[in-house]
Amino acid sequence: MRAFSRQCNPATPCSLLNLLMLFSEKEKHFHHLGLSNSSLNWSRHLLMQRSQVTSLFGADALWRKGYTGAKVKMAIFDTRIRADHPHFRNIKERTNWTNEDTLNDNLGHGTFVAGVIAGEDAECLGFAPDTEIYAFRVFTDAQVSYTSWFLDVFNYAIAINMDVLNLSIGGPDYLDLPFVEKVWEITANNIIMVSAIGNDGPLYGTLNNPADQSDVIGVGGIDYSDHIASFSSRGMSTWEIPHGYGRVKPDVVAYGREIMGSKISTGCKQLSGTSVASPVVAGVVCLLVSIIPENRRKEIPDHPTQMIVFFSLPSVARLEWVRRFSCLDFSSGSTTLSSS
Repeated sequence: MRAFSRQCNPATPCSLLNLLMLFSEKEKHFHHLGLSNSSLNWSRHLLMQRSQVTSLFGADALWRKGYTGAKVKMAIFDTRIRADHPHFRNIKERTNWTNEDTLNDNLGHGTFVAGVIAGEDAECLGFAPDTEIYAFRVFTDAQVSYTSWFLDVFNYAIAINMDVLNLSIGGPDYLDLPFVEKVWEITANNIIMVSAIGNDGPLYGTLNNPADQSDVIGVGGIDYSDHIASFSSRGMSTWEIPHGYGRVKPDVVAYGREIMGSKISTGCKQLSGTSVASPVVAGVVCLLVSIIPENRRKEIPDHPTQMIVFFSLPSVARLEWVRRFSCLDFSSGSTTLSSS
């Protein structure tokens, strides 16, 4: 049995590249005007920027170039979305894989995750508003799920040829072999899986599955000082240590504190946790995938985990994809990922 891994608790995460630039410009502006309340005004601006995660990543740079996630098929395994939710323009499918007779999200977790990825409300913009959303309800209102439900919907995701899959859930059950092997099958079919690393920090050896698997992009959280958030799970993949080794996770860290996302029916709210950081990365991935010509997306061997990890370098605290996306060259027969 699978359950939410406490991935929505208040805590601390995020990064400062664009904020520092804005701060420098604001300081000059206030000094020039001789304003005495500059600190107060800047504090308000900082809070606004921190909550609008798309502005921190400069997503509008790709939007202006016409990349908005169009024709990218995004699977969200969670608690679903309401069919008539005003924040989403492209909900392609909603299916229920639980034993409850409802298609709605009565908890708000799935709606929030979808909002971070593809919401279009001005107060809580998502990264890729034109992404095709496939909302799969795999958790009951009691936050309970079963491996068999996941196996069924994983098979369906493969059958309908999904591009990206977000799992803002996890647990310590790395010995659930049918689940683990099905994740391998998902990624072997060139579906990019993004998953929250867990909120069991600050101790090491606290990684959650499936984010601890080598073929999954495991996402941790950082705070506004570019430090690993105290709640974010970390360390070696402990289930591999008996075999003589373990891998350090997470693969990448992203903003995860006080992020704005969609409420169940309308409006926005803030949440914190690695389940918030995971859709931040999934939204970025949707934008990156939309850059790739549609007929080439499944034939590029190095675009899943390797691509997003590349875009997170050299700083683990920043995904500098706005500057680096031009490194992708699709005019030839192969993809080049040389540093810009």
